[in-house]
Amino acid sequence: MKYFIGIVPPEDIYTTVVSIQKKFGDNRLEPHITLRAPVTVIEETKWIEAIEHICANFSPFEIKLPTTGNFGKRVLFIDVSSNGLKELYNALMPAIELFEQPEINKKENTNYHPHLTLGRSWCGFSKQDFIQMKELANEFLSQKKISFIAHSVRVYHKPSASGRYEAKKDIALSGTAVI
Repeated sequence: MKYFIGIVPPEDIYTTVVSIQKKFGDNRLEPHITLRAPVTVIEETKWIEAIEHICANFSPFEIKLPTTGNFGKRVLFIDVSSNGLKELYNALMPAIELFEQPEINKKENTNYHPHLTLGRSWCGFSKQDFIQMKELANEFLSQKKISFIAHSVRVYHKPSASGRYEAKKDIALSGTAVI
């Protein structure tokens, strides 16, 4: 079964991103910052336990959303700036990769670029949609410095090959100090 890990922004950011997306189509997934790209997990219980162990020893941290960006013509996103997120990623990867199926294409998982997806071309968003979405997102981001404290991660799974990803479990960052 396929899984991935993300961080869901707080309600105000979440609602704004959804309102931008819904004007142009269905992104097929709630707003989130991907921490671990989709992989096939071979030992679900051990994989989730490894995530819980890392998160239990990791403190909440700040995430800043400075501007928009894109991956070619395929993906429009809000860029993410966070040392804590990169530290969590670096702590998490060696712990969970042991319980994942080795992927044929590891490129996506070796070049970690944290972002909050606004739209993906394969979900039906057009070039014109991207232009308008980018304008709306930049307007939102320019109103004030947008940031939040991440207090948990969310594990998603895809119950069937043709289905959509669904939230499976939220795991708190239980460390004591805010990074």
